[in-house]
Amino acid sequence: MYRFGYSVNKTVCQYSWKCNTVLEWSRSIHNKLFTSSQQIQHKLGLFDSPVKLKGVKISQTRHLSSSRMNLAPSIEFKPTGHLLVDEELEIIVKGLNKQHAVSVYAKLSEEGKHFESCACFNADDNGIVNLKNHPSLSGTYTGVSSMGLFWSMVPCSGQMEGIRLAKKNIDTPFITDISVYNNHHTLNEIRDKTSNDICSTVIERWYKSPDVICHEVHDGNIRGKLYMPAGKGPFPGVIDLFGTVGGITEFRSALLASRGIISLSLPYFLYKDLPKSLGEISLDYFLEAVDWLFHHDKVFPGGIGVVGVSKGGDLALIMSAYSPKVRAVVNINGCTFNATLPLKYSGGDIPEIPLHLDKLENMDGKYIMKNCFEYTSDDITPVWNHGAKVLNILSEDDMCSPGECITLLKETYPKDKTNDCIVLTYPDAGHLVEPPYTPLCNMSYHKSYDMYFMWGGKPEAHAFAQEDSWKNILRFFKSELTKTQFVTAKL
Repeated sequence: MYRFGYSVNKTVCQYSWKCNTVLEWSRSIHNKLFTSSQQIQHKLGLFDSPVKLKGVKISQTRHLSSSRMNLAPSIEFKPTGHLLVDEELEIIVKGLNKQHAVSVYAKLSEEGKHFESCACFNADDNGIVNLKNHPSLSGTYTGVSSMGLFWSMVPCSGQMEGIRLAKKNIDTPFITDISVYNNHHTLNEIRDKTSNDICSTVIERWYKSPDVICHEVHDGNIRGKLYMPAGKGPFPGVIDLFGTVGGITEFRSALLASRGIISLSLPYFLYKDLPKSLGEISLDYFLEAVDWLFHHDKVFPGGIGVVGVSKGGDLALIMSAYSPKVRAVVNINGCTFNATLPLKYSGGDIPEIPLHLDKLENMDGKYIMKNCFEYTSDDITPVWNHGAKVLNILSEDDMCSPGECITLLKETYPKDKTNDCIVLTYPDAGHLVEPPYTPLCNMSYHKSYDMYFMWGGKPEAHAFAQEDSWKNILRFFKSELTKTQFVTAKL
């Protein structure tokens, strides 16, 4: 390849020249044709077809003008900087040929678990593929989705069945390698390609902003971690609860704090000196946590919020029924009654709606739980007791919790308070609704029960539910918890 995008081929050669002679001859041609940058641009405008010069064929292969330049392929994304996982990105592949067929492949590894996705595109007439505007023709998702490579990820082959992508170390990012390959390929075909991508990049996405502060909490009986936005405050304050897996789960609290909400990630069993089993937990522990966060000097006065998924949703509703300091609740596919086990309480234990294991449905060794509870309107938690606002996230393809109990909650509300109960319904979404762009986990191993559970959900619909519900959750807490309300000392 010769300079300035020209190739020099010896097409007519009647003599046997030595190497030095050839070099001198080519330099002479170069000096005559290209004496300045202005002359270069001029020549490029003239050479629209091959030109013969005394035994040398000069053919045009690249234009230098920006409007006609054939760049080397590259990947760009925006915004840049310290990206949070709930940020929508614009991923652009440039420098392709017109209608160039390519496959875009993504791979993410986290604590020994590996996930991947791919999408196939045809470049536009400018040699560009923009995932925000251009449809994926095949792959792990189809159609237009700027974040399709992230929410459509599936576990790589050869791993344990039913693995779930969940962030445990909040001080490290999700690292995703993005590569582009010529032509349209399936995941299996891309796996066989080791080094022939035409361009690649790496995207880091975080649950925690750099200025978020995290404190270990060990105060009275309360254990957990408090995530705080930078600044003087005050901020909305929220207790964050997860389900029956036990231990502490921090990623949602870190993201809430990154969005301006103080969040206490509150474990309640299998963490440090907390109870070892779900049957030992007490409502007094949760009410103590409410008091603790309510009196934090950086939390807006007047009340706090609670967000919970699955069993955490049950507990969030019960906390609001027993404490007027809870002003806003987000229930993500939790039962609207106390499910499975009695809940200890100094004011009198709260009876359970038992789990009827004989009603478990077996689907190829994975179990569906949603039909294992028998309940009536009398069993519904009276969350309206103290006027808390409740936002329910209801997934219609939830295979774990009975979604009908959320509908029954709405119907059971006193007529003058029905506006305090909001239900967002998402068709084809599954049980585990998390912050946006997390891939669907429709089945996984549950260590507390030592069995596999079906969670349900279809990838695209579940992705929409996560993105839409997260926006509503942030808006809900910031609206409800910044209203100054007077709460007497007796409460």
